[in-house]
Amino acid sequence: MRAIRALALTVGLVAAAPASAQAPVVHRVEIEDPRALSHFYDALTRLEREPDRRVRVFHWGDSNVAADLWTAVTREALQRRFGHGGSGYLLPRSMGSWHRGPVRLVSDGGWAPRRRGFARDFGPNDGLWGLAGVAIEASRPHASLIAEVPEAGVERVVELHLLGRPRPGRVELRVDGGDWETISTLRPRPELIVVRRALDGAAHRVSVRHAGGVPRVLGLVVERRSGVVYDVLGINGHRASALLAWNEALIAEQLAARAPDLVVLSYGGNEALDPNLALSTYEEQTDAAIARVRRLAPGASCLLVGPLATYEEHASRMSAVTTIQRRLAAAHGCAFWDSAATSGGPGTLGRWGRFPGMVGHDRLHLGRLGYEEVGRGFVSALLRGAGLM
Repeated sequence: MRAIRALALTVGLVAAAPASAQAPVVHRVEIEDPRALSHFYDALTRLEREPDRRVRVFHWGDSNVAADLWTAVTREALQRRFGHGGSGYLLPRSMGSWHRGPVRLVSDGGWAPRRRGFARDFGPNDGLWGLAGVAIEASRPHASLIAEVPEAGVERVVELHLLGRPRPGRVELRVDGGDWETISTLRPRPELIVVRRALDGAAHRVSVRHAGGVPRVLGLVVERRSGVVYDVLGINGHRASALLAWNEALIAEQLAARAPDLVVLSYGGNEALDPNLALSTYEEQTDAAIARVRRLAPGASCLLVGPLATYEEHASRMSAVTTIQRRLAAAHGCAFWDSAATSGGPGTLGRWGRFPGMVGHDRLHLGRLGYEEVGRGFVSALLRGAGLM
């Protein structure tokens, strides 16, 4: 199994199975202040009683979320229990996200990323990047984007999220072998354009291609009409403060359109690894970012996830970041989950590092098995907090 490696930006994975019969210790970690998740828990309870409903989760974060390993474990567990709501909001891998759900979204390489997140920034700093803080624009004529939607046996909806703005742009959309439909993105001011099409339960190919000008694609959604939808919105290198650079009106439109029941924020690792970032500045920026999310999604429950554990050399900064996050969670009426405590707390990652597959080669990220353990711990804590386990 290949490894995806970088510094604090890209996830390093190790797929080997543990060679020793001795297993790593994984601590049980509870949600702190689960009452803050009452809206989300009520939505899950209603979904159990009325399975034609839909519950949405937004999970923002850095590379640990972008890898969609522990989030995939969480998503699959919730969907098994409460109903499969579809793949949700999708980004091409060229945009720094590795969604591991059943829908495959493939770019032909003719699209350039547009993003700002403190690492490998591209394109104009206009903030018009959509829900995940990243978008794509065609870099050559007839660039294509294809979503392979597998057979599901139930009806689904596909949505193409585009940026409308006062700049000419056109894309063409086709489902399977149907006619190409031209969509103009020229608008008097920046706004969200959502193009929806119904899909039956068969397998489908949804194709998007550049047709002129400079259209900007924000993302693509594939959902069923009921069940849990888990939007994975992680981008390599991102920090919580990146949310402050996103155009608020555009994010507000997308949040209103998707109406999340739970918003999860998983940041802090990149900030803790930056010795030039004063902790007072980190707290101020993160405080403002949480306040913005709470303002734009006032009906959603809010959950902060502390940064994952590290080796001893980074323990002091990680502990400080975790303390700040716990304090801010309480101040903003959010729940908190200390992911580092799964291995024993900041600085304890070496305990897992003795077991193949638990820690990445870069000693900053987890391996596949480590992420899976965190995912199981996270979803179990969520369900225990709701009294559903």
